[in-house]
Amino acid sequence: MTRTLLDKELQELDQQINQLGAMVDEALKNALEALRSGDQARSGMVIEADARVDSLRAAIEEHTIRLLTLQQPLAGMDLRYLTAALSIAGDLERIGDGAAGIATIILRMMPLRAEAVSQVEVDSRLADGGAGNGPASAQAAGRQEHHGVSEASIMQGILDLGQEARRVLQGTMQAFAQRDAAAARHLWQEDDVVDVRYHLVRHDLMAMLAGAQAIPALQSDPRILQRATYLLWIAHKLERVADHCTNICERIVFIVEGEAAIAEREQE
Repeated sequence: MTRTLLDKELQELDQQINQLGAMVDEALKNALEALRSGDQARSGMVIEADARVDSLRAAIEEHTIRLLTLQQPLAGMDLRYLTAALSIAGDLERIGDGAAGIATIILRMMPLRAEAVSQVEVDSRLADGGAGNGPASAQAAGRQEHHGVSEASIMQGILDLGQEARRVLQGTMQAFAQRDAAAARHLWQEDDVVDVRYHLVRHDLMAMLAGAQAIPALQSDPRILQRATYLLWIAHKLERVADHCTNICERIVFIVEGEAAIAEREQE
């Protein structure tokens, strides 16, 4: 394979990886929007799109292995790039799997959320003689608030976590496209920011159902524990996005600078 042909093949492989990154970012965006709005159709779109993500990942692997077999680069950035491409594609596919997993959880949550809303409406009507609004309605809606923590505030925290994870993913793909090792090093530090947001969400979920608050919460809404568990799963999947981005950033630095980058990461 001539150098010109190899460069063309590498450029095509680059385009495939960037396309995969754009696809999983779109899937993550749609999953977050479905979570915010309760859009079941959008959740279904995310789940269906996961098959296309898997297919493109397989195409990238096939392309990479073919180049390694035919070209057999022995050293330098070409070899580092081709070996790293397999890992990068795998991490991107896992992000896509996470988005599809979130969409599946949203579909499972929908009946639980509908029942919770209906129960609040019934309680509020009984409390004020059937008006369904005013102070009694506010009191019923406030039953799930505990020391400033509510499902609504936790949901907002999860959405903020998701936006932070998307920001890290987008920055990671930009660093890959530009082969920017400095940006990649900065981004793998951003994993700590995502971790902090995740731990705050988890803390709030535990606080909402902790101690003396747990029994009244379950008495007024027997489905709250199931919803809290689902929300925790979603938060964990969003936290994992940043972990996969960290892996990709390590590969970017490896492509540009070589083995020293891996040793540097292991020392942190």
